[in-house]
Amino acid sequence: MALNFKVFETKDIAARYAADVVRKQFNSDSTSVVGIHLDAEKTVFFDELLDDVKKNPVNFSQIHILDFDGKEDYYKELGVPEKQILKTDVGSDAVSFIKDNVNTDKKKNKLMLDVITLTEDSRTGLDYDKAIHPSREVIVLATGKEKAKAVSQLYKESANGSVESAKLKQHRMVTVILDNEAAQGLPEDVKSYFSIQFS
Repeated sequence: MALNFKVFETKDIAARYAADVVRKQFNSDSTSVVGIHLDAEKTVFFDELLDDVKKNPVNFSQIHILDFDGKEDYYKELGVPEKQILKTDVGSDAVSFIKDNVNTDKKKNKLMLDVITLTEDSRTGLDYDKAIHPSREVIVLATGKEKAKAVSQLYKESANGSVESAKLKQHRMVTVILDNEAAQGLPEDVKSYFSIQFS
């Protein structure tokens, strides 16, 4: 499958856009299970998400967070009930983990969204088959010039090659959110095509 790139002028705007996508997922599906693993991403994503939720309240009564980064205090401040903040190991099998730990009224109990990043060496930090592939949608937030090489590898490498992040090409719905610095890893025509304005 194709990757959908979105390129923003600054890392703060990219983070704001990613936070807005996550908040809209919370609002559109009140029983969402969302995995978040952004420990290698240095942006204001979490501040932006908190601000967005304050402006656009979310009913967190049945939303579950797979907390790969140990941010329980943050998610409590966001409004997620403590019992629905699930500390999750990066090697966990998401489907089994959700089956054992998530119970919502609608009984969907499926991973609706993964929010991840790339390391400088083009890794996601999660097992693709166990934690990424089961998700209905994947958001990749990668910002800063130090991520340009990883973005280049993601773009150029085969889905079956040796670059871990290139496996994302096997997924049915991946949006890669970049700032201009990280997007330096894309060919200029591709970067230009996917550059958008968001305020």
